[in-house]
Amino acid sequence: MPAPTSVAELIDRLRKSGLVPADRLEGFLAGLQTSSSSPLTTTAVLERLVNAGMITRFHADKLAAGKYKGFLLGSYLILDQLGAGGMGQVYLAEHAHMRRLVALKVLDPRAFENDPVARERFFREARAAGTLDHPNIVRVFDLCQEGKILYLVMEYVEGLSLQALVTQIAPLDVATACHYARQVAFGLQNAHEMGFVHRDIKPANLLLDRTGVVKILDLGLVRSEADAGTMLTQQLDNKNILGTADYVAPEQAVDSSKVDVRADIYSLGATLYFLLAGRPLFPEGRTAQKLVWQQIKEPVPIERLCPDVPPELAEVIHRMLQKRPADRYSSVAEVFEALAPFDTEDIPPPPTGWMPEPPPRVAMARGAPGSSPRIASGSRSQIVVAAMRTGAGGSSATIRKERGDDKVAVPSPGSGIRNSPFNEPTASAGDDDTHPQYQPPSTPHAPLPARTTTLLIVLSVALVLALLGIVILLLGK
Repeated sequence: MPAPTSVAELIDRLRKSGLVPADRLEGFLAGLQTSSSSPLTTTAVLERLVNAGMITRFHADKLAAGKYKGFLLGSYLILDQLGAGGMGQVYLAEHAHMRRLVALKVLDPRAFENDPVARERFFREARAAGTLDHPNIVRVFDLCQEGKILYLVMEYVEGLSLQALVTQIAPLDVATACHYARQVAFGLQNAHEMGFVHRDIKPANLLLDRTGVVKILDLGLVRSEADAGTMLTQQLDNKNILGTADYVAPEQAVDSSKVDVRADIYSLGATLYFLLAGRPLFPEGRTAQKLVWQQIKEPVPIERLCPDVPPELAEVIHRMLQKRPADRYSSVAEVFEALAPFDTEDIPPPPTGWMPEPPPRVAMARGAPGSSPRIASGSRSQIVVAAMRTGAGGSSATIRKERGDDKVAVPSPGSGIRNSPFNEPTASAGDDDTHPQYQPPSTPHAPLPARTTTLLIVLSVALVLALLGIVILLLGK
């Protein structure tokens, strides 16, 4: 449809779009007529709509191009486009009635019709994400379909990726880099316990929110142990090289369908290298060259690029980046422990200046018109950190604490990490290049919280007193 040539035509299309409730739009137009003495252009009207929080810049660009349909998808109003990839697009959206902000990952309709592999990967991502529930993994709420449009309703993380953080601001110091890496390990351990290998851990898939929590994104390439016997992974991978050349494990570049958790450990090591050095393992070369170098070439030692990296940390990274899986750590729980000595400081939430400022329309959806959303002084980040430090017997117990089902004592500054939330995993790693099966740690029963015990005692005493009162009344009769 052609672009609107007049303000009247623009307003007519805006009404048809359903972007702005009729009463709000009429009030805006009444104010527009009284505040402007000269005729306004379509561009000026759109700019005022954006500044007033009526529409987003994404809406304005589409309306200016003549488009006014497609902003509503099911129960969600699309506000902005967050990203795009080979399988589709990711949008920021608002639930029409609940006013909750979510991210919608939409499969390309052409892939839905003509690409059964892409469609099955999308379903697999939905199943995997629906199984996982962890503070360091982006949650998926629903899988929906509108005609030929298939989409995931996901948690919206307001922040930026670690890729953008390092690229736009600076490489991280040792304490911050290790703290973020341990959060990733914390989330990966939960995924591994549930039988999933991510296969695409990289800075661009790790989101840092305003409270300092790092969340793992994009399970589109996840491998499930449950599918091992059905040959589904081999059929979907079809001998293709899956992953990102700068962070893919050597064995994954050969056969993506047979990798285990140690492939994620390699990718996490490459990610930590990037966070510290500000560059990937092999910054030069084409994709094909990088895939070969992952097999045969050693990267520049991290301590040579970053003199402030302690030798002990350099050794941890070196072990994570071993070419043979058998020479790496056997689980991310071991990585979590190995990085503990370098994560003893309390890392504050990222500065406000690091985070992109939300547009007025998004801020209004957050409940604070015209301003940034309030941040609860890093309390959510403290809960995650406390759960990582208290050693509550595994990720399941940690999830209960993060939800508030159990009380979590926030450690005092400088208290350091004393225990791990993981028990020792059991895995067999021989001298050959076989892939040992991962055995998830057991979760011991936690003792009753002190408040629960006190409540039981009070109730018991009250019951005894009530019984005594009844007996006294009966004897008096």
